[in-house]
Amino acid sequence: MRIDTPSGPLHIAEEPIGSPEFWGKMAVSAALVLLGGVFAGLTLGLMGLDELHLRVLAASSDDDKEKANATKVLKLLTKGRHWVLVVLLLGNVVVNESLPIFLDGAIGGGIAAVVISTVTIGMVIPQAVSVRYGLSIGAACAPFVQLLMYILAPIAWPTAKLLDKVLGVHSANTYKKAELKSFLSLHRNGEEPLRDDEINILSGVLDLGRKKAEGIMTPIKDVVTMSADTILDDKTMEFILSSGYSRIPIHEPGQPLAFRGLLLIKRLLTYDPAQMLPVSNVKLSILPEATPDISCFQALDYFQTGRAHLLLISQTPGVPDGGIGVVTLEDIIEEIISEEIVDETDRFEDNQSKRAARRITTSAVMKGIVERERIIRQNPTENGGERQPLLSGAATPSVRRPHRSKPECANGSEQGLRHEVTLNADSSDAHTSVRPAARYASFHLSPGANAIAVRAAEEEERERERAANGGVHGYGATMSASPSA
Repeated sequence: MRIDTPSGPLHIAEEPIGSPEFWGKMAVSAALVLLGGVFAGLTLGLMGLDELHLRVLAASSDDDKEKANATKVLKLLTKGRHWVLVVLLLGNVVVNESLPIFLDGAIGGGIAAVVISTVTIGMVIPQAVSVRYGLSIGAACAPFVQLLMYILAPIAWPTAKLLDKVLGVHSANTYKKAELKSFLSLHRNGEEPLRDDEINILSGVLDLGRKKAEGIMTPIKDVVTMSADTILDDKTMEFILSSGYSRIPIHEPGQPLAFRGLLLIKRLLTYDPAQMLPVSNVKLSILPEATPDISCFQALDYFQTGRAHLLLISQTPGVPDGGIGVVTLEDIIEEIISEEIVDETDRFEDNQSKRAARRITTSAVMKGIVERERIIRQNPTENGGERQPLLSGAATPSVRRPHRSKPECANGSEQGLRHEVTLNADSSDAHTSVRPAARYASFHLSPGANAIAVRAAEEEERERERAANGGVHGYGATMSASPSA
């Protein structure tokens, strides 16, 4: 009961303390306070859950309980996010308006009652708990909220539909590719941190669709080519073998940009240089041509068909003198892993800057790999930032080197002397049949590797380097049509 006095209103309890009516109103007030806390907590907890994150948890969470909770909450929110919001707000308003009626009659109201019941119990604690355990609490209260949605549907459902029309239906937000790359970078630390290699590969794959073949190709001036009338004598065979390539484009005599096909070096394994045959006598593989604006994904799709692993980039596919460069399967892989691949025969890491390829013994490489794995296992949450290099003792940032100009490919099919394939950026020809991925042998590195085996591998590496000291002749050049080239 309220009495106005000169010093202000005075609240007097209507029910005597200790009477059954007093305890009845106190019980109802306590229930309303708890119910108001539930509504306040659910409003913040459920509305604060990201639908995309819920879908991820429901599909791939390792915790069965978490997966079940995400499924329950997702099922509730898909009925209408605005509908759930209106129901929770209506429930909270009803509770807050009903609470003073019972609380004032029991203890007379006042500032203390408002602070203790509404602020502390009804707002602060429930919302703080819901922020921390929103998914679990939301899943536990999902049946209760769904029941209220049907009870309050005559009021809540039309209001929710009006909000949908005015504000728009809430949908799960997805990430753009740039945002997804930043999202991946944030996972360098955490419960299951991503390695730098994993982040680089995932980022490289995300960029593959927007990169054009022209941007990663080897310029035609840096490609080793041969004329069809070049005689395969001892000097030419030495040049071919020392170049280190598995395929060499063959052009028409006197027309360095009119290509006939690809010479597979493996076909020369049984060839006797004493026969002095021209290159045209050797069965050539296909040399597909494509426009410069095809994407790296289109090039990869074609490589997966198995017809060829080297693609001639031409301004006028099918017409001579239009070639401007080549793209190989290795170039695509380098873009995916965001690093350069340097094999045993490479003299340069990058043929544009002519940066010499670093050579190091096998034992040093193996020790670097083992040491890097040991550091990652000891410090799993410190995997981000600078990566531990394999070929030096100092840490260097993981950076993307410029593309190489080495047209090296894997094995391809043999489809006649000349085969021209025109791939346009908007054409579906690049997305033909895809061959199943090949199986590659794996290896295991143990920190306790046998020292004798490491020394033997080191000696073997030295012998190979001494055998290769003869040099590579004509790397990055174009052979002339004369047999003596």
